Amino acid sequence: MGADVDRPGAVRLLRSPWARLVPLVLLLGALAVLALVYGAGAVDVAKGWVDGLGVLGPVVFVVVCAVAVMGFVPATLLCAVAGLLFGPVLGIPVVWTGAVLGAAGSFLIGRRLSKDAVEQLAGKRMAGVNSLLDRYGAATVFVLRLLPLGPFALLNYVLAVTSLGLRRFLVGTGAGIAPGIVVYTALGGTADDPSSPAFLLSLGALLVLTVVGAVVARRVAKRTPPA
Repeated sequence: MGADVDRPGAVRLLRSPWARLVPLVLLLGALAVLALVYGAGAVDVAKGWVDGLGVLGPVVFVVVCAVAVMGFVPATLLCAVAGLLFGPVLGIPVVWTGAVLGAAGSFLIGRRLSKDAVEQLAGKRMAGVNSLLDRYGAATVFVLRLLPLGPFALLNYVLAVTSLGLRRFLVGTGAGIAPGIVVYTALGGTADDPSSPAFLLSLGALLVLTVVGAVVARRVAKRTPPA
């Protein structure tokens, strides 16, 4: 692929600060619809079922989360559900573990797929990821995870057909998704009371994360010179 294609692809990938706000709007909208259709008691029923599993509850959720991630279920939704079911304190490590395991599974499956198949699935994103990997190496994974660049699972499969090793992939993924998981899980865990200080603090953290992501994106894009 030519450099004149790679750089615009990378820049388009990185410059999308609104991508963090769109999932929030969808999350709040989904919660509102559920509340209207099923009532607030639906959440209590779900919590009661999970509590009934005892110590197996978090374990079951980790497994379900890992499989869901591999199946392209939005990580933002999984964070919100974990927050609702377990609260932020337990929900954060639970969903983080499930997301990392799911990412590892996707990566290993992607290793067995042909590069052409993944390129057809990823489209123009493939050129941008390859361009960033060429210039920044494994640190690219952390940056790509820190920024909301489309489906979480898709990036797993894209990175699987690059020269990146599994260990570096997991380290970059685990570190890069941590801030977003903390914020979205906290939002899910406090969404039952949107006027509470905890929810407003989580919302403020999301805005900060969005701004920081946009700044990082612009700096990386500016430091990616045309070849």
